[in-house]
Amino acid sequence: MLHANISLKRILHFLLLCFSLFSAVAVLWLCMGALRNPTRSFHAVVGSMVWMTFGPHLMLLSAFSLLSAGLGLRLRRGVFGSGVLILSALALLGSSVINARIVSRVVKSGGSVNPVKGLFLKPMVAAGPDESLRFREVDGQDLFVAVYKPRERRGLSPVLMYIHGGGFMTGSNIETDADLRWFADQGWLVFSVEYRLFTPEVPTWDKAPADVACALAWVGRYAEHFQGDLTRLAVLGDSAGGNLALNLSYAAAQGRLETDCGPLPVPSAVVVQYPAVDPQAIYHEGFPIPGFEPRMLVSGYIGGAPGEFPDRVRAVSSATHISAAAPPTLILAPEKDSIVPFTSVSRFAEEARSAGVLLEMIPLPFANHVYNQLAWGAIGNQARRSLTRRFLTEHGLAPDS
Repeated sequence: MLHANISLKRILHFLLLCFSLFSAVAVLWLCMGALRNPTRSFHAVVGSMVWMTFGPHLMLLSAFSLLSAGLGLRLRRGVFGSGVLILSALALLGSSVINARIVSRVVKSGGSVNPVKGLFLKPMVAAGPDESLRFREVDGQDLFVAVYKPRERRGLSPVLMYIHGGGFMTGSNIETDADLRWFADQGWLVFSVEYRLFTPEVPTWDKAPADVACALAWVGRYAEHFQGDLTRLAVLGDSAGGNLALNLSYAAAQGRLETDCGPLPVPSAVVVQYPAVDPQAIYHEGFPIPGFEPRMLVSGYIGGAPGEFPDRVRAVSSATHISAAAPPTLILAPEKDSIVPFTSVSRFAEEARSAGVLLEMIPLPFANHVYNQLAWGAIGNQARRSLTRRFLTEHGLAPDS
């Protein structure tokens, strides 16, 4: 009986230390990856991809790892157990520092993050839009706008027009459905628009911008029908959609954008995330994620390598559209972006500010591309929503209270 108890104790000791070792090593591997350049290694890509979604979970896992290591060490002391305890403590320290830096940056920037709520993740899919309406038929393709209406109104609603990402190759105007519904529930009238995506045969460097311009004209024509206030219009966009949102809004503000879809309202603000402002930087510096290689995305969009089509590159580069007339702009920029290099976004922001644009750029530590889209309620998702709301409120584009 005594022998059986000793054997059971050894087995429990072994299992506890194995759990702690595996957990601690995994978290430390992710911590170290988050410190590396994400355009240079897959380790860095993974290490910077997880924290904005699973940061609180990894910190909790590290705490359990430390607790398990401590229990295992109480059952039987030894060099192995002491080593696992140290690794677990380092994992908890590293994950805590990363989470604390994320929360601190968001709070200092005027947003809010609740790591406890961040433990309870939900899909980015809600109930879907209230309506889906065709706004354009072109080249035999119907393009639709998803309409999200406020549940409660106090007068006319401020308007958001959202342009989705996807490398100009993929994506959907309802892929961030839960966020779009959240903004509508806060009181905004939300229009999320489609545009033509490139295919191996057809680049869309000139087609996608024309589509979103037509979408903006459609919003200008029908916003009042949905009780929207066009004097409080903001254009939002992510990644490829961030490029289109900036270029569209900046060109509309200069009054030099020509379209046969009708007059264009001038947005009062632009909010973009990880915007593809510089195709050259993406092409040459982005990390080649299988199936989503930056070189393939840029080449597919403009119809070839950047060196072959300098005029097309200039046309789609956001710096081309900078002027002092541009509306106030917020850029949420992940510092560890593996697709849209952070330095390229910083250069664009500096150039825009030098030209007189009222631009606010918020660098987000330990965040990679689409940091906010993997799960609703994650700390990255909370950051995106709260920082956007703060910026729109400060510029008079918040719903009436």
